[in-house]
Amino acid sequence: MNDYLLILGRDPDLSLLELVSYFSARNISFKIKDKSQAAVLIALPELDFQKTITDLGGIVKIARVIQDLDNEVLYAGKSNKIKYAVSVYSDTDTSDLKEYLKGRLREEKLKITYKRSSRTEQFLMPNDVVRHRLLDEGFELVVYGGIIARTIAVFNPYEYEKRDKERPLQRTLHMISIRLAKILINMVGAKEGDTILDPFSGYGVLLQEAMLMGINVIGVDNSRECADATKKNLEWTAKQFGTRVSFKAIHADSKQVSRFVRQADFAVTEPYMGPLLPKIPMKDEALKIVAQLNPLYRGVLRELSRVVKGNIAFIVPRFRLYSGERVKIPFERMLQEAGFRVVSIMPEIKMPLIYSATDSKIEREIWVFRKA
Repeated sequence: MNDYLLILGRDPDLSLLELVSYFSARNISFKIKDKSQAAVLIALPELDFQKTITDLGGIVKIARVIQDLDNEVLYAGKSNKIKYAVSVYSDTDTSDLKEYLKGRLREEKLKITYKRSSRTEQFLMPNDVVRHRLLDEGFELVVYGGIIARTIAVFNPYEYEKRDKERPLQRTLHMISIRLAKILINMVGAKEGDTILDPFSGYGVLLQEAMLMGINVIGVDNSRECADATKKNLEWTAKQFGTRVSFKAIHADSKQVSRFVRQADFAVTEPYMGPLLPKIPMKDEALKIVAQLNPLYRGVLRELSRVVKGNIAFIVPRFRLYSGERVKIPFERMLQEAGFRVVSIMPEIKMPLIYSATDSKIEREIWVFRKA
């Protein structure tokens, strides 16, 4: 077991729960030694860390902790021209470290270029690391308190952008982000060979990401347009990426899933959450939307209890008002009525988690639960 620093994304609690669920589902031994809103210090066995960071949606960098900086091989390439950076995720003075690196690299007869953040932070964003090819043509050190670590894997945002652009059918305003899709898939504990059901598949983004992780998928949507789009996007995913999993897209009412789906290991979904809101709603409008969604969610929960064996991740909207008040769906009561219990992944982090996308008129409650 070695110590690693994992840099968390913009929703630290979500990232932590995803991380714990991911390792637990794969029976990977781990020990969290320290955590903050920025990073997790964790002991892990040797893994394929590039695959790990590709699977995860909430981790932006993985860095191996350096025990002896003087004897650490910082660059093993053949070129004598290298780029390097120091990213700081704590209130730490790194002036001595930077001087040490400059002197050491010059002693090694290397022509060096120091890369700074393109923003105001003291750390490079993942796109900076990828754009400068630091892991191929140099190195990045990560500083967290008194810990120095060397980045060994980084999230590549350009791959997400490429998939979003090349997907045959698009519906930008109603599609879940790739990042959140991955987090939800991992939070339920799904892994290679399992089967995930999405009863509100939309255009299939969530199922596409599951397929890329080696997970079989079933999508259901009551819109013929969406069911057809899911089918075409999943066919494209299978062909484009050579996935070897089963996939199915079904045009059906989500409140009648058990008529079309016999069984699934897990379910993950961002359901229909009401009409697209041009602005923050008035209270009467929010209450009206909640009244429309209540029977839909109750019906879907009843069906999921019949076909899903394991954990379920379900996003529920709550509506912000100008007064600061929130209009909520009584989802916890619905879970109890349907015979579900909330899953505790980490006791100190309570469900639901609140996720608010940029410029969104609603907030999202993220629930993970299973049959009681």
